[in-house]
Amino acid sequence: MAKTHALGIYPRSPKLIEATRKNDRKLPQLFQMEKKKLIREQRKAKLTYLCDPLLDWNDMFRPFSNLKNVSLGALNRFFETNTFYRKLIINGEINGSNIVKSHLTLSMLPKNKEIAACMPDPYTFADLNENKYYKDFADYLLAIADMLKHEAQTLAKSKVKFIQLNAPSIAYNSDKIDIGIVKDAIERVKDGVKAKVYLHLYFGDISKIFSKLLDIKVDGLSIDLSYTTLNSLLDYRVDNGLCLGVINATNTKLEDVKETAKIVSNALDRMNPREAYISTTCDLEFLPYEFAIKKLSKLGAIGRSVKYE
Repeated sequence: MAKTHALGIYPRSPKLIEATRKNDRKLPQLFQMEKKKLIREQRKAKLTYLCDPLLDWNDMFRPFSNLKNVSLGALNRFFETNTFYRKLIINGEINGSNIVKSHLTLSMLPKNKEIAACMPDPYTFADLNENKYYKDFADYLLAIADMLKHEAQTLAKSKVKFIQLNAPSIAYNSDKIDIGIVKDAIERVKDGVKAKVYLHLYFGDISKIFSKLLDIKVDGLSIDLSYTTLNSLLDYRVDNGLCLGVINATNTKLEDVKETAKIVSNALDRMNPREAYISTTCDLEFLPYEFAIKKLSKLGAIGRSVKYE
């Protein structure tokens, strides 16, 4: 079998969308109620790792607006989606340690299940936000890496066993990034963190830089297979962990359990990773609520059907 998780921001139910529009005074309680429902759906799907559905996160960066020397900027389109994020303006030295944890409701997750969490990777954070303080991109990137390292350490101390670094900018800009400095920044985040750290690459084809990505000292790579074809990766031997994003979180078409499990099983046999996961291609927020629930069920079923030890 393959281990399973579905990290990131989940879609809001019609009821929660309406309450958000009206700025309902009971909105905080509604967020908690809806989170509990989605955690139950994760458990029903028998996912290996459970997570906070992040319904109260407006975008992947918004919690970091609470850091000292950080202010909110203009709205920007999030890659080629119909969603937007608020750009952060870095006005001074950036430090952190408890921002991500303080914006998670870890207490509602069952104590007898393994817990996962996600946050931006340092390159995506640097790429999509605005630096008005650091003298060059390298200094800016490494400062963000140091901040995220402290965030990851805090999560690990809070019994989070799996941390996913969301890295769409690496995949999207794969033909022009300086992979050396990106590698340094990511390894700085991972160093000394007592939890598994995976780099999740989505919204772009990473096949041409896959060999270089394999050199990054993290516990594993996670690949969005709606952009990177599985056939382009099959000749590589993977010494660490590998997560295959087989559940398309931008398309309502439901995956065939047997067919997908067979494809994944064959790929894992060839690539021979130390451990195997399957996941969604990206955050489920891009799907209608009812399809996100169906996709969770498919994810769990495929994971249990994969033949790999």
